[in-house]
Amino acid sequence: MAVTLTNGLVELTLLPGGGHLARWAFAGEQNTLWEAPWKTADPGSAEHAAIATEFADEEAGSYLASYTGHVLCLDGFGPASQADAAAGVSLHGEAPTATWAFTSEQENEANGSVELPVAGLRVERRFVIAAGESVLRVEEQVTNLRTAERDLHWVQHSTFGTPLFAAGNGRATASVHKGVTLPQDYDGRNLLARDTEFIWPYAPGADGERVDLRELFGRRGAGFVAATQQDAGRKHGFVALCQAEVGLAVGYVFRVEDFPWVTLWEENHARDAAPWLGRVEARGMEFGTTPLPLGKEAVDARGPLFGSPTSRRIGAHETLRAPWMMFVVEVPHGWREVEDVRVEADEIVLIHQGERVRVGVRGAAAFLGTA
Repeated sequence: MAVTLTNGLVELTLLPGGGHLARWAFAGEQNTLWEAPWKTADPGSAEHAAIATEFADEEAGSYLASYTGHVLCLDGFGPASQADAAAGVSLHGEAPTATWAFTSEQENEANGSVELPVAGLRVERRFVIAAGESVLRVEEQVTNLRTAERDLHWVQHSTFGTPLFAAGNGRATASVHKGVTLPQDYDGRNLLARDTEFIWPYAPGADGERVDLRELFGRRGAGFVAATQQDAGRKHGFVALCQAEVGLAVGYVFRVEDFPWVTLWEENHARDAAPWLGRVEARGMEFGTTPLPLGKEAVDARGPLFGSPTSRRIGAHETLRAPWMMFVVEVPHGWREVEDVRVEADEIVLIHQGERVRVGVRGAAAFLGTA
């Protein structure tokens, strides 16, 4: 059964099937997260298995049959290895298709946990929406249950799209500097040139044009994937989307040391096979340890990107902590984008052309461990 948290101002819905964050919004208002337009079900159920078999992409079927909103990719980002697939792991690791346990003693707080037997990991999350704040705090930690150290792929796969976000009504921004496009083909519908480096926000288009990656859904019938690296020297990273028509901004803040990469994905009526059926407008703003969703073997074979690691090492029986926050905020009408997000002692500060919107978050810097 879904778990809903609220403080009367904002609300969050969590799904035990896959641990997804399915809804994040002002109370009673439109969901800011993307919702799958196809039928989904809890992993492990007969209905989920039946839905998965209807999809053209069998390898991703189990993942897509429950996918919506914000998904934790662990321990994989991209297709499973042959050995993991044989053990039942689908796209993006075990976490998105595992059954999570959620407990909630108060209407604005919850704890979630799951064990991943193939990866040998335990994940624990604490969700808190403090009184009077439009911010979700997530205390997330991963424990290695085994006696050997290893590398982790750990990515927050957050997705936005229609009807709230559409072409021309806002922009997607992030605290990044440079990037590289996906080396593989995007189903023959490439918006961007393949395997090419660029400086944010402009990437090389497949037809030789320059593409502004801040713009949402600029070319119908095309899609892309690109990896971008956080700006050097930042303690706090962010991803944000601004909806100019309604005066709304939504996004995340996190520690750059935990999640040094932001992966951008856009599907704009490009994929015709089930379950997409040419009807999806979705923009992924995914922050994590790993730049491209190539799968562990391919990522390891490529090695460091821009001189930086593409995974995170966890020791034997070690627990790693990675706190992050999600916000939804009213901004002045006419804000096309959030140019920067700063974390102060008791505030998150959104910036646009010198104008600031201050969001009260008691102990914000201390929560992230950067006070």
